[in-house]
Amino acid sequence: MPPFILQSLVAGILASFACGVGALPLAFKGIDFRKQTGVAYSAAGGLMFAASVYNLILPGLTMQSSSIHLANALPVVFGILLGAGFLSQVDHYLSPERLEQDNWKRFGNKAQLLIFIAMAVHSIPEGVAVGVGYSSEAVYSNNLGDYIALAIALHNIPEGLAVAVPLRAAGASIWRCFWAAFLTSLPQPIAAMPAAYVSWLFQPIMPILMGFAAGAMIFLVILELIPEALHTSSPIRVAWAFSIGFCAMILIQVLL
Repeated sequence: MPPFILQSLVAGILASFACGVGALPLAFKGIDFRKQTGVAYSAAGGLMFAASVYNLILPGLTMQSSSIHLANALPVVFGILLGAGFLSQVDHYLSPERLEQDNWKRFGNKAQLLIFIAMAVHSIPEGVAVGVGYSSEAVYSNNLGDYIALAIALHNIPEGLAVAVPLRAAGASIWRCFWAAFLTSLPQPIAAMPAAYVSWLFQPIMPILMGFAAGAMIFLVILELIPEALHTSSPIRVAWAFSIGFCAMILIQVLL
């Protein structure tokens, strides 16, 4: 096995653990999320929406060139619509009757399942980016793979928090939150290996992949998280929590 393949696998696994680390601040008992379910869901929505824009859509628009043109935007827009359509089909599949079955009940309610699926999808283009980076590093000796892997690992910390907040609000243990966040990021090492092998194939479709992940996450926020938040909190509290979550994700990632 070429060394850069193993490097991309290890980097992807470490990035997955970084996502799990994002759940650990919820172990502190200062805030009882179970009493603030609506605020927790809307804050998670803000975190995810910011991640979609900041980590996926904007990089996707500028991936082919530093200036944004229609030709750059179309693949990202196409990916967004594909991602929204994908999550819409998943939502249709997760009918109330199916969720009542024992083999589905143990995974949580519909919102929790959709969060898991959307965040797992979001991890795929990140894993591809790691693999492509290490493939480039093997050719040009430019340390690109290390830089991308480190950046994604740092970005994964607040994204892990976004996964964990709704679970914690539903009463999940901190370790369940940790492993749920870790597992949503597990597609990163899985996607990194084939991307490192055939980077020439994956690199051109990265804008579509990034749009797809963003579309799935944005669709999730509007379809499940905000309506769920409005069930238990007032619209003004939901709007404030969403705005604070959105700003927090941007500030944390800039600081990291």
